[in-house]
Amino acid sequence: MQVFLFLALIFTMVIVIFAVQNSEIITLVFINWTFEGSLAFILLLTFLAGLLAGIFLFIPARWRKAMQNRVNKKRVHELEKKLSDIDEQGIKPEHTVEEEY
Repeated sequence: MQVFLFLALIFTMVIVIFAVQNSEIITLVFINWTFEGSLAFILLLTFLAGLLAGIFLFIPARWRKAMQNRVNKKRVHELEKKLSDIDEQGIKPEHTVEEEY
């Protein structure tokens, strides 16, 4: 825990030093929009925009995986119920996994 706190402190100090050393004002132009701000602030906004784009690209895959997990859990529940029904009836399955090995 202390190692992570130390690393966070070092990372914060690096960011502060970077922001102080890159405080000159620059002009950012995009189509008709003009923005003036410090280099450090504009780089931070660029980083956050990239992070947001990465999250948007990650969401569909995560959603598909969650949907597949729901389907798999439902199938496992159905198979467990079927197995318990077989156990209640006292019927021995014809083929078991142990017989294969």
